[in-house]
Amino acid sequence: MPVSPSITPGALQGVRVIDMSDESCVYGAKVLADLGADVVRIESLRGDKMRSMPPFDPKSGESMFYCFMNANKRVVTVDLEQESGRKLFAALVRSADIVFESAEPGYLAGLGLAPETFRQEKPGLIWTSVTPFGSSGPYANWKANDLISQAMGGLMTLTGLPERAPLKLHGEQTCYIAGLHAVSGTLVAYWHKVRTGDGQFVDVSVHECIAHTLESAIQAYTAEGDVRSRQPRASEAGVGMYPCKDGEVFIFATSGMIASSWRNLVAWLRAEGISGADELAEEKWTENRFRRSAEARARSFEIISQFTQRFNKQQLYAQLQQRGILSAPKCEIGDLFDNTQLKYLNWFTEQRFDEERTISWPGPAFRMSETPRRDPLPVVEVSDPSGLVETNTAAAEQGKVLA
Repeated sequence: MPVSPSITPGALQGVRVIDMSDESCVYGAKVLADLGADVVRIESLRGDKMRSMPPFDPKSGESMFYCFMNANKRVVTVDLEQESGRKLFAALVRSADIVFESAEPGYLAGLGLAPETFRQEKPGLIWTSVTPFGSSGPYANWKANDLISQAMGGLMTLTGLPERAPLKLHGEQTCYIAGLHAVSGTLVAYWHKVRTGDGQFVDVSVHECIAHTLESAIQAYTAEGDVRSRQPRASEAGVGMYPCKDGEVFIFATSGMIASSWRNLVAWLRAEGISGADELAEEKWTENRFRRSAEARARSFEIISQFTQRFNKQQLYAQLQQRGILSAPKCEIGDLFDNTQLKYLNWFTEQRFDEERTISWPGPAFRMSETPRRDPLPVVEVSDPSGLVETNTAAAEQGKVLA
């Protein structure tokens, strides 16, 4: 049985990262920490907005969002408005391999702390900047949050039902999307530095990241002039959410790319003697125009749902999978803790939160056989930053070996 082990050296062990990211992209810096990097997080005297983001631990009052995103990091407070703070920041940058930040374009340059300031003395430095619209252009200094980024990137034209207003995806989804793009660019740039010794500036625009998530909508518009829009709950017969005793199951029994799902579903319904099932075997149900009509969608739902309501959603899902019918239960969050596959993989990881409690955190998004991700450790508040300012010799030696 696969186990998430206590991680010993990580893929990025010896690599130092200075993290000044906000909630728009902090997930990227978290991935670097999970991969074993020494991540030093810099917070201002005004405090970190993420510390006030729900949900909160009922006992300590701490933000669970903040704790999760900053596990395995050390945190130091730096006042960049003061000369002493700027000197400390510069010293930390000189000790680092990667800077990961989301400051407003021009802010750090105005303090004399632009990437170019460090390039001559540290030519291998990777500097990743994540901003709403990128570091240049007419929108460069415009502000945005998760809702604005989803709307302006085009994502909300595809979310929700056509008869209702567009929907924003739950939570800070652009944080994950932009963070993953940013960490991908950062790691590619770091690999380039290992090979050549040259660092570079990685300019990440959340706006571009979200526009990258539209699947084939841009291609459809370019090739066919087709404007993709929100799809109905059931786009054709056999496709949609079907009721069960304890929830719903999504069934994708289309007659298109996976026509076998429709044939297998109809065969099962007929074998069980479901009223109306023989009707679904008629030739007209193979015609796309008919299948997409309101009449066909309503009639097929009536026939199929009378059968699905006999089952619990996990029972129905297992039966559908055994018969080669594309499907998925609509899982509540609690269902994930009982998920057979996640249990087998020991996906959830435990972190000691205080003297009495541990917390279950989400597990890995991917697994590496030789350098698995680091188990989560609580955020470490550093009161004396002087110990952090040192040459990161381990990373330099690692670079020599890899090069």
